[in-house]
Amino acid sequence: MNWLPRWLRHYRRADLPGDVSAGVIVTLLLVPQGLAYALVAGLPPEAGLYASLLPLLLYAFSGGSHAQSVGPMAVTSLLVAATLSRLAAAGSDDYLLAAIWLALLSGAMLFLFGLLRLGFLADALSQPVLAGFTAASALLIVLSQLAPLAGFRAGGASLPDIAQAFLAHVAALNPLALLLGLIALLLLVLARRYLASLLHALGLASGVARTLSRTAPMLVVLGGLLAVTLAGWQSQLPVVGVVPGGLPALRLAALPSLGLAPLVMPSFFIALINYVQSLSVAQMLAAPRRESIDPDRELLALGLCNLGAGLSGGFPVTGGLTRSVVNADAGANTQLASLITAALMVLLLSTATALLAKLPLAVLAATIIASVAVMIDFRTLRAAWRTERADAVAFAVTFLLVLALGVDAGIVAGVVISLSVWLMRSSRPHIAVLGRVPGTEHFRNVLRYHTEPLPGVLLLRVDESLFFGNARHVGNAIQQLAAASPDSHSLLLVMSAVNRLDMTALAMLERLDDGLAERGIRLHLAEVKGPVLDVCKRAGLAARFDGRLHLSTHIAIQQLCPGSDYQI
Repeated sequence: MNWLPRWLRHYRRADLPGDVSAGVIVTLLLVPQGLAYALVAGLPPEAGLYASLLPLLLYAFSGGSHAQSVGPMAVTSLLVAATLSRLAAAGSDDYLLAAIWLALLSGAMLFLFGLLRLGFLADALSQPVLAGFTAASALLIVLSQLAPLAGFRAGGASLPDIAQAFLAHVAALNPLALLLGLIALLLLVLARRYLASLLHALGLASGVARTLSRTAPMLVVLGGLLAVTLAGWQSQLPVVGVVPGGLPALRLAALPSLGLAPLVMPSFFIALINYVQSLSVAQMLAAPRRESIDPDRELLALGLCNLGAGLSGGFPVTGGLTRSVVNADAGANTQLASLITAALMVLLLSTATALLAKLPLAVLAATIIASVAVMIDFRTLRAAWRTERADAVAFAVTFLLVLALGVDAGIVAGVVISLSVWLMRSSRPHIAVLGRVPGTEHFRNVLRYHTEPLPGVLLLRVDESLFFGNARHVGNAIQQLAAASPDSHSLLLVMSAVNRLDMTALAMLERLDDGLAERGIRLHLAEVKGPVLDVCKRAGLAARFDGRLHLSTHIAIQQLCPGSDYQI
């Protein structure tokens, strides 16, 4: 029985009521989400339902989060649409096959990354860049749904394309669809704002009221179905149409005529975004329970989920924030809740898909707009502007590039911006001139603290690891500081903040030692960390600095200027 997940081997009967209620409530949310996100991706509605089934089962047996709910997500769906809109005609067999292969390829990549223990890939996108990407993607999704809300179709993967397509087709506006869509959107906005408070006022516990309010999309969908059926409007409105009944067949899809080569890089970036999103949600849910999430395990689990989605005719999936939070709030204690959701999805696909045929697309568009609009969030930008302007610029540039170029180009730009900001900061590290705090063994920045001078010794601290990106700058800066201190016979470099050295940095230290020696200044090193010292020993630098490597700054100063000793 060791192959069973830990939560199932040690399942407690007390967890069952919460898991059952969570499984039912998440199903009510997942059905409209699955249909809606398939619409965003440009795929038939059943693709969203198929993508909502097998991934739930696979994550329950392989994932590490107790409440993570895996399935289609808005941003991922937009990434699929942006990728495929340039490669195949929407609605064509090639388009569907390519979407399936995006799931298969991204799943295979994620699984391989998990085997290679590359969980650090989640750090390829900084928080400001990810926030800017998410906000811009959400805005594009909202704008892309204005046409379905008004009863006509218009494509586009970037702001200019969406605006041009909308204006070109606006003459096809359907007043009835627009009215129904606006009513649905108003109800969803009111439900988000007031339904939980109303239910609480009627006597429900606040947690129960909040959870039930999250089922508003399903209630609006059912209301839309009822209105269309009773009024006989299905012939006057764009509707979902026939949704094939029965469970999806598990098979490897045929290759699209365009081949797999154009899908490889988009699959990688979809995998990256999905992994960052899923890991963030899993860690957020684990924090209140004081649990830890293994990033490499999440890579493996998410890889299996995407492989499952592709084999069952779906498209890329990830851990959805809204669904997972609802799952946790509804009482999910274990992944049994997801198994119950999957069982109810099986029941729906087997018996009730005919009910979805008359669902107006305008209502689905309203559910998308209502759920995604809250992701257009500029709080990160405001916080970054107050604390670190470079992060604010990264947010703004990513946001504007996603709007202008589309999410697929925007995510590439986001990775480049994240790495560029890191390299920019690391390439110009802070170098502090230190002095001794009087009466202590502490040495601090002379610009920030009252310190006493150290006769004949220039004391410097580099607040960054030394590598090829900053070695030249650091070497030049130290030479300039030494030139500005002509009375110094020794330069003590405090390396307490240096966590690693590469070959370029080692060569820089050798050149620096030679250059300072020509000026009559001896270079000393203090507080060299063990791993850094090991590198120095292997490179022969430790032997070069024999007698000039000091355990602490205090010991070094006692040796270099003994006349300045003191009593504490």
